Amino acid sequence: MMIQLFLTALLMAIGFSIALQRSTSRLVRLAILAVVAGGGFFVWVPDQTTAIAELVGVGRGADLMLYLWVVITLALILFLYLKMIRMGRKITQLTRAIALMHVKEPTPSASER
Repeated sequence: MMIQLFLTALLMAIGFSIALQRSTSRLVRLAILAVVAGGGFFVWVPDQTTAIAELVGVGRGADLMLYLWVVITLALILFLYLKMIRMGRKITQLTRAIALMHVKEPTPSASER
């Protein structure tokens, strides 16, 4: 019972922080909140994970949760990697634009005068 209360409090804190965040899209927030709500359901009704696992061909509910966690984690890593690539390209474009705005004319050397 104690672990259920702890996990529920943790999931609620995550849910509140995601719900209050406005920097992400509404669709992403709703998807995360759905995962958090599903997590809360499975914390309080853990036998359902085994029933769902058997429906999809996995032996135990804990194994199903592990597989889902691995897939979601890999998807997030890919998403963050692609976002880093896009940000690097934007930084390069901004750096070029700033460099072109501050071009200085070369000063003639003493031998060229």
